[in-house]
Amino acid sequence: MQKTRKILKIFPSLKMLLALIISCVVTACTDRADSDRSKTDTTTHNTDTLSPTRSTEEHTPLLNIDAIKKAYAAVNKQLEDGQLDSTTFKYSCKDEKNGTVSYFTKNGNLRLIVHRYNEYDHYEAVDRYFVQDSTLFFTYSTSTAWSFEDGPEGSTKDNIKENRTYLIAEKPVKCLEKNFTIRSKASTNPDPESVPNRDVNCQSAAIVLKPYHILTKYRFKSTANCLE
Repeated sequence: MQKTRKILKIFPSLKMLLALIISCVVTACTDRADSDRSKTDTTTHNTDTLSPTRSTEEHTPLLNIDAIKKAYAAVNKQLEDGQLDSTTFKYSCKDEKNGTVSYFTKNGNLRLIVHRYNEYDHYEAVDRYFVQDSTLFFTYSTSTAWSFEDGPEGSTKDNIKENRTYLIAEKPVKCLEKNFTIRSKASTNPDPESVPNRDVNCQSAAIVLKPYHILTKYRFKSTANCLE
């Protein structure tokens, strides 16, 4: 009888111990689940953080003149607002041609190349190449050839030519030209903005593509010598 009473006394202790064990197991499982969930959330967050961001400039193909004009205006606006990064180098080609090449980019993407150069003392030019999605879509070139002329001492004249070329898929589709003369001793000279452009036959695409591709070759590796 006494032995029976001892066994009965042990049973409550066993029940308490069993309850304590179950409680510990449940707590451990809950903590582990929370830990796994936290790791999952962290992994998801890191994945989102490391995933590449989409470009803020998603362009539609330039398939007509109006689209080219809008893209041209957008690049000029970015340039005026200081939104474009730039790098520049200067070169000299046998003292016959000297120039400066500037590359303008946005988010690492080339948007504009400006090539300023002069040949000997009587000719200078600026060529601008507008780029979208690594494709040349518009060029704007101005050249000035000056010379002395009859009249008061020191009279000179500048013969100025402007050329604009619209390209679709790097093929010229519309070409404009403007010519006018500025005289140093003239009482009046034409306003360049008022001189009308005239349509001209587009020449081979190589006329603009060849110098453009030469310039792109030196974007990451400049030279102080001739551009070839």
